[in-house]
Amino acid sequence: MLKIIVFACLLSSLAFAQETSVIARVAPERIGLVLVAETHDGFAVATDGAQFNADGTSSEVQKLFQVGKYGAIAFAGNVSVQDPVDRPVREEVNVSRIAKSWLDSHPDASLTTANSEINGLVSQTLTKFFATRNPGAQAGKYIFSIVTVGPVEGKPLVEATKYFTPSARGKAARAEKLVVKLKRGGIWNQGSRTVVEELTSGRSPALKEFKAEPPVKKFRSSAAQDLSAQDFINLFDVILRAAESKAAKKLDRNAPVVAPPNRLAIVSEKDGFVWKK
Repeated sequence: MLKIIVFACLLSSLAFAQETSVIARVAPERIGLVLVAETHDGFAVATDGAQFNADGTSSEVQKLFQVGKYGAIAFAGNVSVQDPVDRPVREEVNVSRIAKSWLDSHPDASLTTANSEINGLVSQTLTKFFATRNPGAQAGKYIFSIVTVGPVEGKPLVEATKYFTPSARGKAARAEKLVVKLKRGGIWNQGSRTVVEELTSGRSPALKEFKAEPPVKKFRSSAAQDLSAQDFINLFDVILRAAESKAAKKLDRNAPVVAPPNRLAIVSEKDGFVWKK
């Protein structure tokens, strides 16, 4: 009987060791693009839809959601952390699904409440996931950002929380909060800065077909602070398509992976959240 008990304990220990030695699949590639501009008549917000999976394939994911009537939440980076594909039972932390589930249950939530609650859920889920998983070579590396945009108590707010993988199994994922100070007509982005700068102010021949499009020409020839949110939506549409092109990869070999479907919206105190294109 004693031998049976010892054998059972040994099997249990081996199973636990195998479980805790699992290395989570955190895509090392730079992924995604979020664009935000503040204008005299509201915010323009845009995201791509790129997602990398544990098996190396890519898929589509929603990275922009409405919050209540007057807010938006967007995601930059890879929104899913997954177990390796060779596991018989696999799990993942999918930030987009976490946000959608919470927002579906709280359709009238304020932006500040949604920001706090969704970040709390994401942090808890990541901590639980990495309690039994090794982040491997990606320990301490950037994974994704949660970005909230909209008017709060009559003042414009753009806030980003950046998440990094834990330094080791059992450690909490690190989070850094950033309140973005935007000037009217200014563009803030998480992702392909090279493409944004080349289209808005660059003088090289790169991306010339995109520079020739009316929204880009209008931005480059106008005072940015005088442009409307719709002007920036038009500009962001071109920027996203340019970032997804082969020409962007030639311009910057280290550029993030950016892919459709793209989503664009305007958030204003007058009309609230409105999907565009």
